[in-house]
Amino acid sequence: MLWSRKQAPVHDRTRSVGIDLTASRALAEAVGGKPRTLVFDEPDAELAQFIAGDRRTPEVGRAGVALCRKAPHAVCSNFLPSLGQTREWKLGRHTLNAESALGIVFERMRGPVAHESEAVVLSLPVYLGPAQVARVGATAVRVKFPLKGTAVGALALAADRAATLLTGKPAAPQATSADWVVPLRPASGGPGAVIVLDADEFACSAALVSVERDLVRMVGSAVWPRLSVKAWKDRLLDGISDRCVRLCRRDPRDSADAEQALFEQLDEALDRARAGQRMSLTVRTAHWFQDVLQQPEEIEAHCSALARLTGDSVRDFVSGIGLAAPPRAVWLTDAAARLPGFVRAVHANTPEGTAVEILPPNAIATATAALVPRWLAENLPRAHLDSVIPLPKDSTAFTEAAKKPAAPRTGG
Repeated sequence: MLWSRKQAPVHDRTRSVGIDLTASRALAEAVGGKPRTLVFDEPDAELAQFIAGDRRTPEVGRAGVALCRKAPHAVCSNFLPSLGQTREWKLGRHTLNAESALGIVFERMRGPVAHESEAVVLSLPVYLGPAQVARVGATAVRVKFPLKGTAVGALALAADRAATLLTGKPAAPQATSADWVVPLRPASGGPGAVIVLDADEFACSAALVSVERDLVRMVGSAVWPRLSVKAWKDRLLDGISDRCVRLCRRDPRDSADAEQALFEQLDEALDRARAGQRMSLTVRTAHWFQDVLQQPEEIEAHCSALARLTGDSVRDFVSGIGLAAPPRAVWLTDAAARLPGFVRAVHANTPEGTAVEILPPNAIATATAALVPRWLAENLPRAHLDSVIPLPKDSTAFTEAAKKPAAPRTGG
């Protein structure tokens, strides 16, 4: 009898992989053929930057998230901004610094990436300096991670979407979980500036990028650690805990297990609040439990002080940068847009005529992957792209052709 054998999946290692790496998570997109988001932490695509040190081998991802409130002394997190510093995390039998922690992340990503490509480009937050970026490259070499280049995420995003700004034609629609999206305003085309807002465990950051005919240029940036994702989640957890105290006179923060369980429900609460849905959070210990119902407006009210600070910070950044004309658009990453009240505060404090757009979660990873062929063809300098990215010549020709008037029609 002949038995049929299921064929193993065939992986095309000529694809381009872009990884969006922040202090919160890593997200990778493989392009070339049908785009695909790589899965780093089954079943999750994102790899959370939390390393659990309570086991024989340190483990990055959900294992670290599951301990970050219950046993914070056993977790290494928010290590990316500490590259090049002497800070160490002593996690039981393990001692990590930022470089060794990043090496664990690269080793975890190496398997899924190796099935897709031998060339990877990494996008990094704007707050990392040249010396820190050099340590990223050195760590990749040490663990044999196939890193071909690095770029600031905001700069890669502007380079990928430059044709849209220069021609004034809308980009192809992309799926996004956000319900409230203000698309780019119809424009006559031509050079302009955009602001990219992002948020991670370390800080909220803003990057102002000038889009010109033949290149995109970093004009200025700002970093606000007081507006980090951690600060928003801390405030949200405090607000929900205070509500629980009013309901049953018990505080989830008095129990490490209850606080951890409540913390792990915050991501779903943020997503449901952004979609305008109410959320029931369960607080449970060995001796009592309480359901806490939260409306979207209550979630937003918990973080109202942070939202006001966001609006003030964005307004001061835009007015202090000294632009001759207002920015064409403000692009918010998905991580920033899901923070309660963030989008509303940004929209209220941007100049009249400046569009506000919420990007899909994979926007920066996809834009980063688009740089891989240009690096392999040696059309980009062998350096960290943090100030300028030249645009492809064919893109410039396209924008120039788009400005020419159409030829008159002849014949009957």
